[in-house]
Amino acid sequence: MERNKRKHLLKRFFGYKVPAWFLIILFLGFTLFYFLGRSHALRSEDKKVFSMVKYIKEVNEQVFLNVGIQEVETQTNNTKIPWTNIGVPLTEKKALIILNYDAKLGIKNAVKIESTGVKSYHIEIPKYEIIGISLDAKKPYELYDSTGELLSSSTADIDTGKLVTQSLTDSKQKKYLKQYGSQIENSAKSYYKSLFKSIDSKIKLTFTFDR
Repeated sequence: MERNKRKHLLKRFFGYKVPAWFLIILFLGFTLFYFLGRSHALRSEDKKVFSMVKYIKEVNEQVFLNVGIQEVETQTNNTKIPWTNIGVPLTEKKALIILNYDAKLGIKNAVKIESTGVKSYHIEIPKYEIIGISLDAKKPYELYDSTGELLSSSTADIDTGKLVTQSLTDSKQKKYLKQYGSQIENSAKSYYKSLFKSIDSKIKLTFTFDR
């Protein structure tokens, strides 16, 4: 009697074994398809960008000189003692980035041209300005070093994007206008001489520069 009972239990067990494994496989398959579908959906998300033209302006810009610049910028942050400007020891974070870009130097206003005789003209060139900045296409900037001291976990991370933006402002590039002033003048003279000579090779030019 006991033996028959055990046989009956074994039959019931094997009778439910296949459906149980089927349910497990079905569950695993559903889980797999769910995550695969979710991953595909995330990869297939559309990215929409909206832009608006704020203004259109005619300009008389002329670039006379491109200056290729590599600049090293360093910034440090640390945690301050509350209500003071005193830094907590060993909380400093430091970032060092290397920028590669071209500073475009020239004029933004039209030159004044005055006839001073037969085939003779005087050109008054306005004050030089920063026309624009062009980051290097291959390697605009790189984070050369980023370190933190022992207790720096509470210190705010350095915003390298903001550091790059601040480094590329026109005000920081004005030093190159003074540094390369003679090269800009020579380039400007060559440009207008070439322009007028293409009209008449006998034209003579004189120049003044607004400094």
